[in-house]
Amino acid sequence: MNRHRNRAFAVETLLLTLFFLLALALLVQLFGAAQAMGRQARQETDAALLLQNASAQLHAGADPWAQAMAAAAQTGAPQTAEAAFAADGTPAPAGAANAYTVRIAFTPAPQLAGTLLQAQVDVLTPAGDRLAGLTTAHYLPAP
Repeated sequence: MNRHRNRAFAVETLLLTLFFLLALALLVQLFGAAQAMGRQARQETDAALLLQNASAQLHAGADPWAQAMAAAAQTGAPQTAEAAFAADGTPAPAGAANAYTVRIAFTPAPQLAGTLLQAQVDVLTPAGDRLAGLTTAHYLPAP
């Protein structure tokens, strides 16, 4: 009779341990997925800030986009400009770790009294994958 109780206790302990291990594995997967979702959300938030900043700089004619804008307007040929930025929007050295790349492709469209620049603004992750983008336009009057 004592042997039957020991066997029942061992089986019960084994099943309880198996249940806790399965629950732990499930929780580890859930927390891993939550961390990945948080990282993706953070990158998308950073990208939105960088797109907003790049668009404002573009419409103000500020560096680092001014030279490419002027070249596109003068030559009538598409131009592309890139700049590296930290997550908070401050300029970063090119090739810096964890720096996002903002790329703007300008396509000029001559108008009667100037040039309309169509601009495709893209934010690239540090790995070079496109994270977000927007299309905007900026008019440059003839000099």
